[in-house]
Amino acid sequence: MRRITLISLICVAGLLLLGAGCSKPWRNPAYSGKTAEARFKADSLDCQVIAGEEFPLDGHKQQARYKACMNERGWQHDEDNQGLRFETKPR
Repeated sequence: MRRITLISLICVAGLLLLGAGCSKPWRNPAYSGKTAEARFKADSLDCQVIAGEEFPLDGHKQQARYKACMNERGWQHDEDNQGLRFETKPR
């Protein structure tokens, strides 16, 4: 049990790094301003954990699951690069 948790944490950390480097901006028409930023951070973290737990050793499947999870929560890729980005460091 403890080993699975450690593997999951490592995979989530890897997904964080992967997502920070190549993520596209996200937007959700239901939110704006500070509410959008807070909701994005919460949803992004939740989706990363879900993806890491479902596919602990497969980064490609984690990324696909992360995107699907975000879409399920109403987040869409912003092709004009005007949306929110997941960042591992605060601004």
